Amino acid sequence: MTVMSEHKEPAENENENENENQKDVYELIIPPGIPSKVIIAASKKFDLDVAKVSASVETAFEEAVPRELLAFRADRETIEKIRDFLIEETKKFIEE
Repeated sequence: MTVMSEHKEPAENENENENENQKDVYELIIPPGIPSKVIIAASKKFDLDVAKVSASVETAFEEAVPRELLAFRADRETIEKIRDFLIEETKKFIEE
């Protein structure tokens, strides 16, 4: 399960024209269980830091509880590339 959501960064200067110099930033929440090796490889390949986000997570054994999860933040095109990379690299990891 991967979740992509739009994340707006606060404007540094409120008087700035909103359409200028502002790109939409999206989050790709990394599902628990993705190997750290794959996360590190994605971080290096796309030159992005991993962010911590809070989200409610529901499991088969318990109701939704707030948890800190990892996520990538970038523009939509980059997030889609990272998603594909995570899927492919995780498949390779499983096959090893």
